[in-house]
Amino acid sequence: MKKEVAPRMAMPSAEAVPLPSQRALSRGIQGFILFAIVGILVGVWWKRPENLARLAIHFRWDFAALLLPLLAADYILGGLRYRLFFDGTMMPRVSLWDCMRSNWANIFGGAATPFQTGGGPAHLYILWRCGARVSDGILASIVNFGATLIFLLVSAIAAAILLPHDLLGANSIPLLGTASIVVGCIVGLVLLTLLFPNAGLAILRPLLRGFAWRSRREPPLRERFLRLLESETQRFQDGFRWILRRRPWLLGVVLLTTLLLFSNKYVMGYVVARTLGQNVPLGLFIGVQIIQLFLIYSAPTPGASGVAELSCVWLLGTMMPTEALLLYVVLWRFTTTVLGAIIGGAVLLHELHREPAGLGAGRTEEPEVPIRDRPEPRNQREHLVDAQDV
Repeated sequence: MKKEVAPRMAMPSAEAVPLPSQRALSRGIQGFILFAIVGILVGVWWKRPENLARLAIHFRWDFAALLLPLLAADYILGGLRYRLFFDGTMMPRVSLWDCMRSNWANIFGGAATPFQTGGGPAHLYILWRCGARVSDGILASIVNFGATLIFLLVSAIAAAILLPHDLLGANSIPLLGTASIVVGCIVGLVLLTLLFPNAGLAILRPLLRGFAWRSRREPPLRERFLRLLESETQRFQDGFRWILRRRPWLLGVVLLTTLLLFSNKYVMGYVVARTLGQNVPLGLFIGVQIIQLFLIYSAPTPGASGVAELSCVWLLGTMMPTEALLLYVVLWRFTTTVLGAIIGGAVLLHELHREPAGLGAGRTEEPEVPIRDRPEPRNQREHLVDAQDV
């Protein structure tokens, strides 16, 4: 009997995953470094630290050793959130290692561009190079993005309620309220667009047309973006409904993985503080970190540089002495952002200079089959062959 094999999907052209230009990445990296230095210098001027050398006596190497497994868990969980989708069943198979590489590229792209806008294209580019469809990568990214926003919003509201009201100061209440409203609106819009694309687009169209888009091309950039959004939204909705219909448990697993990922990040910050010899209370410290990450998640500077450093000085100033606080900022930023960005930059450069073999060279372009129309593979081996052939 002839074996039934899922139809081959054509890979999109390289132009389908537009990466930021080298000039934009260079400026972004310079901006990341500049804003980080400015943030630290402003913190030094603000707090006027003394006795920095005394911290060396209280340095805890036992806690410093814990940073290695926490870093490994951070990178594994970051890749696992995408490996849950690219398991060879509903989407092509992409290994956990390649999903981790795409996550590193995401960190680098976010650190090198304003509002972290370059993280998505860099992340999608690595997945595409590994055989994933661009639309599948975007769908997985949107679901994970929605899970992240939901977690940040719920955890920040819980932290604001449970933390002592005098810990953050009276000025933080309006800021938290405004940020909660903004994030809540984004969460609602993402979910609305996935479940009811026509209603979501009805809201997005006037919002996008309200901005002044500069474009010399015809049709204008705004109209081209709207057309792309309208054509792709239906495809994303089909994929999302496919997940709801056939694998609804996957959304719960994604939320759980997101919870573990960010909880690990919070514990990492606590371990950094203990490494510097600071006996900070675990519950209060993690609560303040939840508020901080919620506030800086959409910071306009590359990689939230400058904003992250100053928010540390503001929110953690009541828990640590000034000299320890400034060293904490440097070590915390290195472990949570800078190291991952360095690895991601190496991954992205390696892929950009690698031979394009295996990316559908010489193959005739075929229309991409929506998720809802893709037949289930008979067994894992058959689908693995098909995914690698793509």
